[in-house]
Amino acid sequence: MLHLILSWERLFLLALACLVVLFTQAQILNEDALRKVGLAAHEGSITCLEPLPDGHTIVAGCGDNGGLLFIDTVGWRITRRVPLTGFKDGPRIRASRDGRLLMLKELWRFAVEGKGDMQGTHMVIDAATGATVMDAGSSMDASMSADGMLFAVLDGDKVTLHELPSGRELRTITVPQATNAVALTPDGAMVAVCHRPTEAQLATVPSMRADKKAQKAGLKFRQMVSFYSTASGELQRTVPEVYDIIRGMGFSPDGKRLLVYSTRDPRAGVAPVAGGHAWNFSMVDQPGYVQQIDPFKGEPLRTGFQSLMSEPFLAVDPSGTTLALSSTEGRNKRKLTLYDIDSGDTRTMIDLEQEHRYDTNETEEHDGRLAYSWLADGRLLIALGGDLGIHTP
Repeated sequence: MLHLILSWERLFLLALACLVVLFTQAQILNEDALRKVGLAAHEGSITCLEPLPDGHTIVAGCGDNGGLLFIDTVGWRITRRVPLTGFKDGPRIRASRDGRLLMLKELWRFAVEGKGDMQGTHMVIDAATGATVMDAGSSMDASMSADGMLFAVLDGDKVTLHELPSGRELRTITVPQATNAVALTPDGAMVAVCHRPTEAQLATVPSMRADKKAQKAGLKFRQMVSFYSTASGELQRTVPEVYDIIRGMGFSPDGKRLLVYSTRDPRAGVAPVAGGHAWNFSMVDQPGYVQQIDPFKGEPLRTGFQSLMSEPFLAVDPSGTTLALSSTEGRNKRKLTLYDIDSGDTRTMIDLEQEHRYDTNETEEHDGRLAYSWLADGRLLIALGGDLGIHTP
């Protein structure tokens, strides 16, 4: 009996030690811990934040046709407003490294609501004047290289490369069975494209080589990623890994990682979970996964992350060590988690549930999404409806 008591004591102490390690490694914060920055009145909630390289300007995209806001971070003043058409739910914004150009990608409030693949407006504008540099119209996806020299547009099984700022068409790359997402490396040397696999490509995936049943399902429900040379248009490599429906891809600022966001194909039906029960993957509560690829070796990295947010931003900090990733736990229970990008360990979790002081007393409004971005000095900027919050790690 004494031995049994000591065993339970050991188990209790071990469990307590594990909890202590968890809370010492991961910082838990709520929205009230953020530094709050109020902005002048503007149309629509902020749906995207993108810093410019001058070190003191943020471009914010707004839903409800609110256009773009240029915000000076010295006094947190809105210095300029640029109207937009074709971006009702707000744009996703990417700035060129020199700040000359802004790529705008139409965001959907619910991108995985059970509907088919959705096309949207993609364009490049001059950041100084707001003038349109190139309008790609409605297409599946688009990407601009960080140097602002190349623009890739995915439409059907074609990836068309354009020179910027002229807009001149350079070449078209045919990608058999291309699907939803495209991403240019920061230097524009390669373009990553997602596509449905062939039998030969599935045979390169270690987990599927000897599993004919898995290969059959893979042909129907899974996707893969291939890299093409932008100079020649030739296939460089196909990553030996399978993914669910790839909704978006993006490179880390240093170009050393390609982040791939995917959600399960609802046609795959019911999936087993722990305990022998089954989970019907509805598009409302379906988990999305962020996985990583080494673009130089064309190999998958084994650290991944999960999110329940529809098309979350894949925001890697300037040092390339931390990923900010939003998720949700039911209606209005938004959260933002900072992960160690190598190990996958949680560093900080910021609870943005709408029961905290700023929400109840100041009537914060949003549509369920979350916009956030890293500043050059390592601070994290988070949209709180029409205002901003700042977290300093």
